[in-house]
Amino acid sequence: MAVVVELLSKDGKVIQHYLLDKSSITIGRAYDNDIRIEDPYVCPHHLKVTENEETGSLDVVDNGSLNGIKINGKSVAQTLSSFDDIITLGRSRIRVFKQCQNVAPTVRLSALEEKIEWLDMRRVCAFFFSVFIAMIGSKYYLNSINQLEFAVIVKIVLTVAATASIWPLAFALLSKLAKKDTHIVSQFTLLWIFLIASELLDYGQTFLQFNSSAVQSIYWFILVTKGVLFFAFLWFALFFAFHQSNGLRNGIAAAGTILISVYTLSPHFVNTDKFHQNPKYNPTVLVPALRFAEASNSNDFVKRSSNLVNKLQKDKREDKD
Repeated sequence: MAVVVELLSKDGKVIQHYLLDKSSITIGRAYDNDIRIEDPYVCPHHLKVTENEETGSLDVVDNGSLNGIKINGKSVAQTLSSFDDIITLGRSRIRVFKQCQNVAPTVRLSALEEKIEWLDMRRVCAFFFSVFIAMIGSKYYLNSINQLEFAVIVKIVLTVAATASIWPLAFALLSKLAKKDTHIVSQFTLLWIFLIASELLDYGQTFLQFNSSAVQSIYWFILVTKGVLFFAFLWFALFFAFHQSNGLRNGIAAAGTILISVYTLSPHFVNTDKFHQNPKYNPTVLVPALRFAEASNSNDFVKRSSNLVNKLQKDKREDKD
């Protein structure tokens, strides 16, 4: 009988792998065991594994140990073990199965995954996090009409960062539940890059609208660009978290982008004529040095204002008629 015994970590990863060609295997803390586990909660001869001659399956028998054994979290004295069963003895976890067990299909190595390995570097993650923190702090400081103290800015920045961190932590949890590598550093790096890019788009929108009268056109262009950016962000988040086909990943990313778009655009189509006592406004003030478009003179401004007033009066008269 060729039996495989794997010693597992708490998150289910293989720490050690043993292949034994014996009819009976003992596992415990004593040195005369076939598999020795250094765990104070494991008895010297904790359990025994033998092959059932009738069924060919593996019998796992507790040798009257102090803390017993558990199969998938349930306490048992004797049970049949299969590939997916996790056996707990003491604080240790093992898996016992036959050598003939089939392995999962080979996953094709992605060239893209090799090119973006730098996202998993902690110093890269720390760099982008620092950039994001600096941008958020500067944004709240420069755009506030009230005087802000340093402690208030720090509180705001940390709150924004903590809220944003829910996303990569959620994906890491889903990856762990799916028994995949969490890639937690890559998820955080990807998040900071996405948020930095979004902030840069906001700055770009403010700058372009400051130099152009096509405010609505610029707004919709930036909105579409953000949609494409979010699609790419969600696509890469799924790429790190799960082994999926490109079609499934594209579909999920597209569906997520559509949902976010609907949520973002819904205020434009619902209660648009409703009066707001506390309307939102943009307090950003840009210096004249940032204007590259030619400024209008006072006469042109007065003329446009007069035309606007005349148009409003005309519309009012037409409404009365």
